[in-house]
Amino acid sequence: MEIEIRYIDEQTVKDLFPTCDSCLYWEAPEMYGKDKTGRPQIPPDEAIEIKQRWFRKMEEKFGNCGQILYVDGKAVGYVQYAPHRFLPNVAEFSRELFAPSPDGVLVSCIHIREGYQGQGLGGRLLQAAIGDLRSRGYQAVETYSRDDSASNSSGPTVLYLEHAFRQISRKRRGEAAFSLMRLELS
Repeated sequence: MEIEIRYIDEQTVKDLFPTCDSCLYWEAPEMYGKDKTGRPQIPPDEAIEIKQRWFRKMEEKFGNCGQILYVDGKAVGYVQYAPHRFLPNVAEFSRELFAPSPDGVLVSCIHIREGYQGQGLGGRLLQAAIGDLRSRGYQAVETYSRDDSASNSSGPTVLYLEHAFRQISRKRRGEAAFSLMRLELS
């Protein structure tokens, strides 16, 4: 199995796979979700364009903010991270759960495609993001993880605990339990 991790750029962004390629949960929450009939609120091709514009904006204002993991040339994993001020949905999480620290960069998404999970690929992708942020001089990485399920855009709490993150806060949101996780980079 040949594994390669590449930064998201104008070419690799086209390799994002279904669900991740058009998900706007963090970047444009007002456009995320389904309408009353169950169809996506905006067409997938339009969502992809919005996501690509967001990546271009991030490249200008922050630098690279995501990486894709390939296995044997196939994109199977994705991680996205940015300062929370560039992720509008952080406002909702701050209101309902807890606010991230001003010095932390937030891992907003980490996903490994079905059929590739359970092989340590999520950890490799997370370590690649941590390495990138450490090399750029950031002080800390944070995320909103899910304690009771892997079904969360930024992954399960156990993934972060396995990679030396510590739990800052924990709170229930409806039926789900979330934690704010933090890793000091200095």
